[in-house]
Amino acid sequence: MNDTYHLYEKNRRLVETGVFLALFWALGYAFLYVPNIEFIIFVAFLSGLILGWKRGIFVALCGELVFSVANPMGSGLSYPPLLIAQLLGFLLISTSGHLLRKPIRLIRNERKILIAFFGTAGFILTFIYDSITALAFPLASGFSGTQIWAVFIAGIPFYLVHITSNTLIFSILGPVVIHTIYKKYPHYLE
Repeated sequence: MNDTYHLYEKNRRLVETGVFLALFWALGYAFLYVPNIEFIIFVAFLSGLILGWKRGIFVALCGELVFSVANPMGSGLSYPPLLIAQLLGFLLISTSGHLLRKPIRLIRNERKILIAFFGTAGFILTFIYDSITALAFPLASGFSGTQIWAVFIAGIPFYLVHITSNTLIFSILGPVVIHTIYKKYPHYLE
């Protein structure tokens, strides 16, 4: 019985991790040609929240590595500093999902607070991610302080679309996912 249970648990965890990776890549490639609108930051956040720290980081890093390297719009291997910045951003996003697990459990029944909480998380995490990735090129290329700021400021319209869309994605889908999990699969957030 004990060996069977451990084998079941090991297989279940493996399948859950695979499902999150598949979701990451499916949504990443499905929205590839829609500028600045994506769901992979949300999936990386959920992987840390639902799967825990280790598996969440695995999903975020493995998911982003494959997505970036095998991206038909341009491989992340063509500019390693950007790839490293992307991976650092996803490490932070997944870790944040795990660290926010307890606060989310505490406010899960407060719908408006949960919406605001997820929206704020989406806003902040996307802003940080966009900042890290936008600054990777000018910093690695040795730009001066003025040039770095010029590059960053030039990208503001793109960041605003990305930040706004992720704020909406987090605030709309986050509470739905949390309520579904607590209703059908409460063990994931215990």
